[in-house]
Amino acid sequence: MNTRSFPEQLSDMWRTRPVRLPRQGHVAGVCAGIGVRYDVDPVLIRVAFVVSTFFGGAGLVLYLAGWLLLPRYGDQVSPAESLVGRGQSSESSTKVVVLLVVLAVAASAFGPLGAGVGGSGFVSMVLMLGGLWLLYQRRPEPPVLPGAPQLFPQNPFQAPFQQSQYQQSQYQQAPFAQHTGAPGPAPADPDFWTKPEPESPRTGAQSPGPEPAPPQDPLLQRPTPPSWDPLGVAPFAWDLPEPTPTTAVVPAKQPRSRLTTTVLGLAVLAAAAAGAVASAGEVAWLTPARIGAIALAVIGLGLLVGAFLHRGYGLLVVTGPLLGFVVLASLVGPIDTSSWGEQLYSPRTAAELQPAYSVQMGALQLDLRGLELTEDETVSVETRFGATEILLPQNLDVDVVCTERASNPCTIQGLDGGDDGVGGPVLTLNLDTAFGNSEVRRG
Repeated sequence: MNTRSFPEQLSDMWRTRPVRLPRQGHVAGVCAGIGVRYDVDPVLIRVAFVVSTFFGGAGLVLYLAGWLLLPRYGDQVSPAESLVGRGQSSESSTKVVVLLVVLAVAASAFGPLGAGVGGSGFVSMVLMLGGLWLLYQRRPEPPVLPGAPQLFPQNPFQAPFQQSQYQQSQYQQAPFAQHTGAPGPAPADPDFWTKPEPESPRTGAQSPGPEPAPPQDPLLQRPTPPSWDPLGVAPFAWDLPEPTPTTAVVPAKQPRSRLTTTVLGLAVLAAAAAGAVASAGEVAWLTPARIGAIALAVIGLGLLVGAFLHRGYGLLVVTGPLLGFVVLASLVGPIDTSSWGEQLYSPRTAAELQPAYSVQMGALQLDLRGLELTEDETVSVETRFGATEILLPQNLDVDVVCTERASNPCTIQGLDGGDDGVGGPVLTLNLDTAFGNSEVRRG
């Protein structure tokens, strides 16, 4: 059980924070570094960042923050710390300033405090930070990073054939009988014929001469086998020259293209700028679908350039999910958090009847059973995610126009006069349903 206080755990979490691994990642290596630090598949980390980016934009803000606060593998400090002079970093000061500007724009547009996203950004931010805290609790100690010294010994079978192991153990010197006579002259001694013969002692017992040197075993004088014949099975070819060592030709490694990261950075900048304009100027035209389409257009241009340069294949990984987001956002339309939840309306007169009703997520009930009309009226009801129920009086003339995209058909369509037939003011209902159910019934 961890007995340290919460500030101490936060301090240790910052001290053992991950390092970025750009060579193992797609953009800045933030997800790869988190995966290696906490022993998690980096793909799961990337999925979490993408999902939190789509739902509130917290993933984009946290990724940019990680880019600035996590040091690159091999650097002393993070880019943000190097900007204030606390150490050296491989990131340039210009790049760090650009990242800070992009982070500020993204936080104001898509972050938890950004406009137009409701509470989804705050919820995504809390979930992401909570998940990071749980990962730290699971693995508080960092693993050994790539490039650390090897913990295993060298291969013991690298050179099994050594002369000291084979020849000295197999070919032992054979014992010879002691020779008591005087040693014979060495043929190679040039002073043999000029040396005087030693005088023999006059005593009766002849003293023995010096101990003769035992003859060497001819097997021990066998030449050492060359390196290409360690077992010594081909002595007839030992006089051949040593073979020329072959040098393995290492193919030249192609330089890593920066097209993918450059295009992704431009796409993020374009989307962040469009989101900032939409939030600051309240431009209704810049919907989430159109902002995603702007980023998709930048990536499309990058793919076009990469087709000529044979680079940028990593952009295809981002194109699919981004295209799906644009299509889904186009079907859903702009998000209005004021029309979330359960809504109930019961107009009694034409003055109380609103020209349009909308529910983005939740349920809408429009009770018109007490409505009395003196002239024709038109009402539009828009349903994105949820259910809409419209209750009509028995004798009200209605003309229902339904537009269904991925929902069930309306129960009443066309002109309906009720129990007394057509013959009075007509209420026209324009129902637009994206994902849900719209029901129109009497009584």
